Amino acid sequence: MKRNYYLLTIICFLFLAACDKKKDRVFDESPTVRLNTAVANAQNILRSKPNGWIFQYFPGANAPYGGVNLFVNFTSATDVNMQADYTTGNITSSYKVYPGAGPILTFDTYNSVLDYFALPGVLSNWGASDTGLGGDIEFLVVKANADSVILKGRKRNTTLVMVPVPGDAASVPALIANYRTSFNRFYNANSFRFVTATKTTALSWGTYNGLMAGSINYSFRPTDTGVDGFQQYTVDGITFKQLTFKAATATYTKGYYANADESLKLVIL
Repeated sequence: MKRNYYLLTIICFLFLAACDKKKDRVFDESPTVRLNTAVANAQNILRSKPNGWIFQYFPGANAPYGGVNLFVNFTSATDVNMQADYTTGNITSSYKVYPGAGPILTFDTYNSVLDYFALPGVLSNWGASDTGLGGDIEFLVVKANADSVILKGRKRNTTLVMVPVPGDAASVPALIANYRTSFNRFYNANSFRFVTATKTTALSWGTYNGLMAGSINYSFRPTDTGVDGFQQYTVDGITFKQLTFKAATATYTKGYYANADESLKLVIL
């Protein structure tokens, strides 16, 4: 009996020791090692897409100015090529991912496609004379995987998303051309109005790409199929985020954007 008691005691001791070792293994990697691993993962994810990423970019805190699409291709450990829907041509500059509060992505040399939104207003002719549109050029990488990269601007704290450019390399020029056509259609409109079955709401241009109904701001990013809101909006009880472009009709001679059942229309004037 005494022998069994000693044997049971030894087994319990060994079990507890094994548990302690398992607990210790959780902390085998120091915070520095874990951070460096996250930085390396972010770098690898950014470079993993041969077609690059569509950066759904909204300048300013909480996106008051409307958004654009930046086509960002991280071609090496230091070089990035960038195009946009709001301009033609492309620019190559440098970037780096380094450790901070987490992995930090910074575009660390001048790139006119992105830096345009960070220029003082006296240079860009948009926004406040000192801060301009308040665009970020340095971002905390909140999450990075094959499907998307979630970023947070380090100055404005606006959460932004990059998604992979779809298709193969041969289809990329046509895709970007479609985005540019969509941007020009939206940006060159005189004004807009929301139309539902019971209500019409007049809209006017705010700063840059933003739409205003009185003091209410609607921030849209043109897409290749229509427009996408920075967040969900509700008009006349109808909640929406994405609207699809519809060609001109006799009633809407410049076309319109609509939700799936066309219960809400954003009409081009």
